[in-house]
Amino acid sequence: MILTAKHHDGFCLWPSKYTKHSVAASPWKNGSGDVVREFVNAVKAHNGIDAGLYLSPWDRHDPRYGDNLKYNEYYLAQLQELLHNYGNVREIWFDGAKGADAPNMTYYFSDWFAMVKELQSSINIFSDAGPDVRWVGNEKGFANTTCWSTINKTSLSIGNASIVG
Repeated sequence: MILTAKHHDGFCLWPSKYTKHSVAASPWKNGSGDVVREFVNAVKAHNGIDAGLYLSPWDRHDPRYGDNLKYNEYYLAQLQELLHNYGNVREIWFDGAKGADAPNMTYYFSDWFAMVKELQSSINIFSDAGPDVRWVGNEKGFANTTCWSTINKTSLSIGNASIVG
């Protein structure tokens, strides 16, 4: 089961020490709530279900977005925070999303993936181009008839995957 811990609006469903734009600043549970903690605990209570998290690379709220180094350091810190504070996560989801009107940004995917594997070696990394699990098809719900689960990494780049159809 996958929880969107932070989507493009940048609001964190855990009390991140790297931003005030989180549940800690909300009236929910008087700012002491942690949706990620509740999710992980609920999943662990059921045999046969694993926890996964999605952390959007695009953050429309954070002022560092658009500064490649500062923002990628911030993103790595939040990723590390999630993978340290919530135990074993079976899958982590990324995408290459950013709006057409968003500042120019380069995501440091190889650094992100390396840190993820260093922190949790058995985790599956999901994105539109792998490295472990990839999208089948596109966001319109279409996939080629012969769209198998294998990945030809030479023809894909994260954030730029598409299908012929």
